[in-house]
Order: sequence, then structure tokens, then C-alpha cells
Amino acid sequence: MLSLGDYLVKYKARQKNVRISSPKGIDHDCWLQLEEFSRLGDVIVDQSSPVTEKLRIGAYSYIRSYSKLLGIAEIGRYCSIGRNVTLGLPPRNHPVDWVSTSTQFSRQYTHQLAPTVIGHDVWVGNNAVVMAGLTIGHGAIIGCDAVVTKDVLPYEIVAGNPARSIRFRFDKAIIEQLLASKWWDYDKHELEKLDFQDIIHFTQNIWKLNQKAQFSLIEIKGKRVSFG
Repeated sequence: MLSLGDYLVKYKARQKNVRISSPKGIDHDCWLQLEEFSRLGDVIVDQSSPVTEKLRIGAYSYIRSYSKLLGIAEIGRYCSIGRNVTLGLPPRNHPVDWVSTSTQFSRQYTHQLAPTVIGHDVWVGNNAVVMAGLTIGHGAIIGCDAVVTKDVLPYEIVAGNPARSIRFRFDKAIIEQLLASKWWDYDKHELEKLDFQDIIHFTQNIWKLNQKAQFSLIEIKGKRVSFG
């Protein structure tokens, strides 16, 4: 059962084409920026980490229910985040180089980290874990149940515990063309004119598009919604 405040967050977000299944998991102190057409399931969002002030989620990205977003700086556009995924898990909640790892002696312990960044067009399978402070490159794929402990390169496929590189989705020349095109910045209706099944045709014709996307933005801060 949603509180009145959470219901208002959900209702106002939907006015700008942002769908939030259940705002109750969003920490009161979180600062979120969501582009239109993004979707949040019943997820936990905790931005209490000192390394990043806000989380921005790009258009057409979705995060399935039971996932956790912990101190994430950015999730790009067109990302597909599965169920029960943890992004930004701190590698050390206890001090390994103190006399004791017990919280009875380490309540003030903090492990300094860099922000966790998820690029555009990233697919993360169910139950995967991405440790804090990592960068997941554009177009990367993370397999189900993977535990990612180091950066993932653009268009790299990783899987396993700990995650290891399986292969790259395309050859180096194609990857460079896709990255240079920044196709995720174009209007979706323009992109639909191209053949996404034919990578050669796509990379040859993306340069003919002119209309960049302009997405409206909502902000959620202190469980209050404002429109950008």
C-alpha cells in the first residue's frame, strides 16, 4: 500500500511519461533525475554514498523490480536492467586492515570509492552484481548471476563469478563507429528509419540523421517531484 506521498510521486512522474512502480523504495534523501520514457520497477534507490550527489537515468531505460541502486551516478539511455540486480555494491563494508572487522569498533568506517557509471545501451541480466566504483561501457552486456569486479569495456560481454570477458559484440572498427555515432542522442522516430538488424547499413546511414532527441526531465528530491 502506497502512502499518499509515494502515490503523488508516481502520479506526477507518469505525467511526464516516467513510470515508477513503487516509490517507497526510493530513499527520502535521494536526488533523482529521470528522462521521459524511463521506467523503475519496485527498486531500492540509496544515494547516501558520499561519492555522488545525484542519479540520472536516461530515456527508454528500465530497471526491473527487486533491484538495488546504491550510489550510482548515471544510467544511460536504452539500458535494460534485469530483476534482483545490485548496482554499486560496496566491496568493503568492514575494515580488513583494522584490529577487528566487527561493527562494534568500526561504526565510523567508510571505504572511499569513485562513482559507479552505467553507459548507454547496457544490458544487465537477472541477479547480477556490479561492485561500486566501476564504469560499464556503452553497449556492454553482463550475464545473469555475474559478479562484476572491474570495469567493462564498450560492447564487451562478461559473465561469471567473478565476471570475465566472453567476447566483444562487434569487431573493433564497428565498435569505434558506433561510439562515434552516439546514436542514443538521436530522436527515436528518426532512429526507427534505420535497420537495427543490419549493423553495416546502420553505421553507414546514421550520419544522415539530423534530429537530435530532446527529452523532458523530472527531478525527485526529498520525495518531491519537479519538472525540468
